[in-house]
Amino acid sequence: MRRKICFVTLLLVTALSTIQLAWAQQKGDPLTGTWKGDWGPSPTDRNAVILELKWNGKTLTGTINPAPDAIPIDKGSFDAQSRKIHFEATKTAPNLVYLIDGTVENDKMTGTWSRPNRKGDFQVTRDLKKRTELDATPDTPKLPGLKGDEKRIVQYLLNDWGKDYSITSVDIAIDALGLRQSDQMRFRIGKYVKDHPELHSVIRQWGWQTVALTPNEKLVARAIVNRERDRQKPPLMDDLAKAVGISEKEAKAAVEMLARLAILKPDRSVGGIGYIAAETRYLNWQPRLDFQFHRVALSSGRIFNTN
Repeated sequence: MRRKICFVTLLLVTALSTIQLAWAQQKGDPLTGTWKGDWGPSPTDRNAVILELKWNGKTLTGTINPAPDAIPIDKGSFDAQSRKIHFEATKTAPNLVYLIDGTVENDKMTGTWSRPNRKGDFQVTRDLKKRTELDATPDTPKLPGLKGDEKRIVQYLLNDWGKDYSITSVDIAIDALGLRQSDQMRFRIGKYVKDHPELHSVIRQWGWQTVALTPNEKLVARAIVNRERDRQKPPLMDDLAKAVGISEKEAKAAVEMLARLAILKPDRSVGGIGYIAAETRYLNWQPRLDFQFHRVALSSGRIFNTN
């Protein structure tokens, strides 16, 4: 009986020691680890972000959105007393230098970012749990949250993007896999790539809208926001359909998808179809309502989008 009590006591002591060691390491290293959150120029214009940071007490290194095309941190510094962090990162194609300044409080970091002609804020939280998605190899991401065919589509895109300058969209991937087109499936995948820019540089460079929307949806969006930008009345549904060269049913479906993806928002006061741009940045087609309409068909049967 005494041996059993001693054994249990030893287990408890060992467990407590492990917890205390982990806590001490966490307290002693306020930066190293995976940080997840969002950034953007306004409270309504946000993008998901992941930071992989490493701090050895003197030097700060790491990457933004870990993946094959991660953005490395060029210069980094951290003041342990003031808890202020600063780092710079260069995004190629186009060549943009980001300046990031923040404050670390426990396992939360908030601050500001800027690049030429654009600035905003960010907020990230350190992920203390076991990494899941980032533990997967770049070729076989686990893609948690997606269903069977949805995973197949995203995996197809990840394998296709970048080849022959491919910026293949979701609808093309669905056809390539011999699956039935589904607006609900496209919506789920579109929202997924929007929330996971770390998956591939194509998402970060060309925008999630480029790969989530069909050509007709982009044309419908442009026809609506062009009138709003030029201070004209929104078109009626039949006018919109004629302008794009599709049926009224297809035009209605396109407007509904654009609203679900928060590119358009309802506003009955303006008249016409009763929709306007959800954010002012879309009035200039930013980001990426204009790409990509150039489709390439190879003799092998492969079809893809390119710029």
